[in-house]
Order: sequence, then C-alpha cells, then structure tokens
Amino acid sequence: MKRVIIILTCSFLTCISAHLFAQQDAQFSQYMFNGLYLNPGYSGIEGVMRGTLIHRTQWLGYKPTEYGGSAPTSQVLSATTKLPENYGGAGLYILMDRLGPIRNTDVQLSYAYHLKIKDGTLGLGLRGGIYSQSLNSKYYQVIHPNDPVYIDLKEKDRASQIRPDVTAGLWYNTKKYYGGVSFTHIPKAKFTMGSDSISSKLVNHMYITAGYNLLLGTNIVITPSALVQTDLNELTYLFGGLATYNNKIWAGLNFRQSLAQREVSKKGKTISNDDIILYLGINVLKDKRGNDALRFGYAFDFVTSGVNAKKRTSHEVMVSYMAPPPWGVPKPKVRTPRYRHEEN
Repeated sequence: MKRVIIILTCSFLTCISAHLFAQQDAQFSQYMFNGLYLNPGYSGIEGVMRGTLIHRTQWLGYKPTEYGGSAPTSQVLSATTKLPENYGGAGLYILMDRLGPIRNTDVQLSYAYHLKIKDGTLGLGLRGGIYSQSLNSKYYQVIHPNDPVYIDLKEKDRASQIRPDVTAGLWYNTKKYYGGVSFTHIPKAKFTMGSDSISSKLVNHMYITAGYNLLLGTNIVITPSALVQTDLNELTYLFGGLATYNNKIWAGLNFRQSLAQREVSKKGKTISNDDIILYLGINVLKDKRGNDALRFGYAFDFVTSGVNAKKRTSHEVMVSYMAPPPWGVPKPKVRTPRYRHEEN
C-alpha cells in the first residue's frame, strides 16, 4: 500500500459527511419543491412548464483552516414540462455541488411516460447525463509530498473526470397526494483521476417520498410529507409538514435524522446527525388561469446533534416559476353514445 495520507482542509476528514455522512448526493431541505432532482418520473407530472432554482449554504459561519477551503454549497437548476398530446413529460437539471477541494457537476435529461390511473397520473421516468468530479490539489495538506498519488494530482493542479450516469424512477400524483421511488447512479461510475491508486465510485441511492394535502376549512391546507434516502449503508429520513394559507403563504417544520454505522474497530455502533428545519414561503404572482406562477421559499436548518467540525446552521433559498406549456394542455376526449359508433 502506498504511504499517503491526504488531509482535506475545511475538516474534510469527514468530507462526504458534509452531506450527511457518506451519502454522496447533494442534500436539499426543500425536497417537496424539488421533485425532478429526486425522481425522473416527476417530469411533466404537474401538466405545466416549471423552472426551479435552489441554493443551499451549509454551516453558515464556518471558518476554513489555514490551507483554504470552505463550507459546502449546492445549487440545482431544474426545468420540466408536459409534452404535447399524450407524449408524457420531459425535464432537465443542472447541479453544482462544492465540498472544499471537491467539485461535482451533474447535468441530466429526463423523460417520463404518463399513465392515467384512477384520479391520478403515474410517471415512469428515466434520466441520463454526465457526472463530473474534480479535485483541487491546492487545498490538500500532505504528509508525504513525494507520494506518487500526490505528485499525479499536483502536476494536474485540478484533476477532473466525466462519467455517464443513469437514474430510474416512478412518481404517482393526484390533487390530494403524491408518492415516488427512484434509484440513482445505476452504472456505479468510477473516478480514478488518472491514478492507479485512486478509486472513487458513485454508489446507488434509493429515494422514497410522499405527501398528502389535508383541507382545513376553506383557506388552510396542511401537507404532511416524508423523504427517505439511503445508499443501503447510511440512512437519512425527513418528516414533517407545511401549512398553506389562502394558497398564498406557507410555513412548516421538518425533522431530519441521518444514521450511519461506525467502523468495525469501533464496535459498529450507530451514530446519528439530527436537524430541525423551519420553512417559510410565498406565492406572489398568478397566471391568466389564476394558478400560482411565482413562488419564493426559504429553509433554515439547525443541527441539534453531531456538530463536530461544523457549524449548527444552514440556509436554503428557492425561486420557482410556472407557466402553461407553449403547446397547451391536451383536452380530454368527450365520448357520447351518439358518436361512439364512428370510432369502431
């Protein structure tokens, strides 16, 4: 084994745990407004065209070490639309995820075939694209500067690789409730950065999410929701809800817990990271049909346990705009006994 100990700055000795232990995918608290990122089956499921931008700053106030670096930040820009006629829905998202010396960029195109089932729509989704990962050697503190691994990285200054990626998912949507399940990183792409001693693999993740709308009176809607995500080694789950008044403003509370197993040498005990998440949001514009067109959202995370090497607070802002598809929404067929014989 080559003798190399690369200590990532910005306390990235727990680098991937910046996103809740070893789960590799970027985490967003406003998951209820970010369905396309979680599941390609969401593509076009609303029957409209929608664009969403979310920015997340984790551990606000974190001070990097003398070697540089910064706290994690993530941005995702997504767009989805219902396709003309009955051709389903399409979507696109671009993700930029920064964890100190590590930069991840994910660009994905998605398609979902829609099936009408009772009062809802089932989206059978598939997405594919590229996943880029880069490492900046300037942010490394090296114990053995002559190690071949470090020399390879230093010569490249910023080592990077691009790999293909594929995700599949199902999403069922009605006016009252929704639910979905998806599986990400199906090819399990491997990143070597041009060195025989480096091997970083994208592992499979499974996402399960659901929500339900409860009408209280005429102006208040309570929407409990939940999200479970796992790479079959670590588990993160969120549960809580939003209260929306007059279809205009909303507020809510969520709880997040992440569970992971310690190393065998530490007797394999479970460790956890717990957050409380507060939500605020507003709809500020309506389209010609009276539907909410522009929404703003904010999420505040407060870490209640597992705060070693990080600050307690994270912040997330969202803006989303909705418009009817340029080709319009397909009109349902009207069948009557008078004209039914013409379809035979």
